[in-house]
Amino acid sequence: MVMLMILVLVEIAYFIWTAVTKSGHIREKLIVRGGVLLLFLLLLLTGVFTWDGRYYPITAVLLIQAGIGFLSLRKLSLGKSKETKPFRTGRQVGITAGNLVLYTLALSLALLFPEYKAPQVTGDYQVATAEYTWTDESRIEAFTDNGEHRQLTIKVWYPQNADAAKEQFPLVVFSHGAFGTIDSNTSTCTELASHGYVAVSIAHPYHAMYVMDTDGRLTIADTSFINDIYAVNATVDESFVYAKSLEWMELRCADENFVLDTIAAKAGEGTDAPFSLIDVGKIGLFGHSMGGASSVGLGRMRSDIGAVIDLEGTMFTEYSGFENGTETFVEEPYPIPLLDIFSEEIYDLASASPKDSFINFYVGERAKNYECVIFKDAGHLNFTDLPLVSPFLAGLLGKGSVNARTCIENVNSVVLNFFDHYLKGSAPLMLQREY
Repeated sequence: MVMLMILVLVEIAYFIWTAVTKSGHIREKLIVRGGVLLLFLLLLLTGVFTWDGRYYPITAVLLIQAGIGFLSLRKLSLGKSKETKPFRTGRQVGITAGNLVLYTLALSLALLFPEYKAPQVTGDYQVATAEYTWTDESRIEAFTDNGEHRQLTIKVWYPQNADAAKEQFPLVVFSHGAFGTIDSNTSTCTELASHGYVAVSIAHPYHAMYVMDTDGRLTIADTSFINDIYAVNATVDESFVYAKSLEWMELRCADENFVLDTIAAKAGEGTDAPFSLIDVGKIGLFGHSMGGASSVGLGRMRSDIGAVIDLEGTMFTEYSGFENGTETFVEEPYPIPLLDIFSEEIYDLASASPKDSFINFYVGERAKNYECVIFKDAGHLNFTDLPLVSPFLAGLLGKGSVNARTCIENVNSVVLNFFDHYLKGSAPLMLQREY
């Protein structure tokens, strides 16, 4: 935004100057072009901007403009072109408007994903990361027709330079929501790792907005899945919703099962970090939205899960069937500690329904150990990093009026405290009802 404002001000100032003086001021314009490039490079060198892909297009534009300017100045010095040209309003308006559009397009990635300060990490461990892509030989990829096996990419955050011979850490696995990414809750996973956890995020291909595997293969969200999501949100046909939720949960739970089994096998082999650092006797799951729902399902399905956190996910996996036009629910009490996190808006909306008609509340009433936390003024995406990573996209998809940084830092604190209490037994449970 800062760079765009600079470029806009320069263009407007130049236009006004030429309009007032009725002259093109070619030499001055070319010098200013070079000055803008130097200013941009200075901002990069001083760390005001971080050099990455967001700034590649604008760098190319400024370099090209500066190069053209240099050649033009050379022609001026050799007397091969005129230093001033008559001012023509229509022409200059077109040039100015074109430059403003060009700069906006060149900075679109930086505007869509502005630089931001990551939430504060409060643990003592330095955090390292690693990524892996594994092939599930037991499943054929349902989203393609070439017979390939389903591949899953994971990202791991873990304590750096920890000695596996002396200390091992609980494993916590995260599952993103529909159209989420492997980095949806980077701040949460980093915070956990800094406190002595091995945190793993699963990218669910074709459900994620995009997945980049370790071989550089890019997979984007499947159009049929996108259409199904919109159809479910728009329909009043509960049988359709039930059928789709069953389909999604089957895939998601199979993904998580495969990743958990693979991690456990690698941890048992005594391989290098991060897997050698994992205590497979202490496993927690958490997920956002659809990922929260599948995490709840795994918590009931597997005997090695110690605690589950659902970040505003409807617990589809707790449906037992469909009768008389509505879902039926699993009656057996949920067996392990379960934390249900809501935005105030969704909680109030669900609370307005008849008692026991909302699956999460039904599960909570009967669970052996259930906690519920509500975040005031939060939106659905405030339980991820997206409002910090891209305020514009988060605004389109659903964020509240709450301060995004404060909200996600509180979410991370709640997640950490819950897992510290139930997986490590190292902290009293200090949850507030509302944040």
